[in-house]
Amino acid sequence: MRGPNAIGEPLERKYTLVACSTQTIEQHDEHHAMVFLAKDRALPATLAFYRAECKRIGAAWEQLHALDLLIQRVERYQAAYQDRVKTPDVDPVRGAAILNPNRQDG
Repeated sequence: MRGPNAIGEPLERKYTLVACSTQTIEQHDEHHAMVFLAKDRALPATLAFYRAECKRIGAAWEQLHALDLLIQRVERYQAAYQDRVKTPDVDPVRGAAILNPNRQDG
């Protein structure tokens, strides 16, 4: 279901979202946000890269600190649940709705 503020195609195709900001109470759906799971092995490095880019473009100290805390939480999760940590993937058959809309070869 497309939210009232949906624009264009959804950013997130693997999950549907209903997220509410704890700061503004604003709601977001898959047209405005995406999910990265704590079990994804690449997530800590992705967040570290994102943090460096935020710093480069002038993000406030509070945002950088929040990212540091998020990275630490993900690292603790991955240490505690090593059996769940995996390389991100999309099943080519069950994930067709994720992969096909932007394919250039098919």
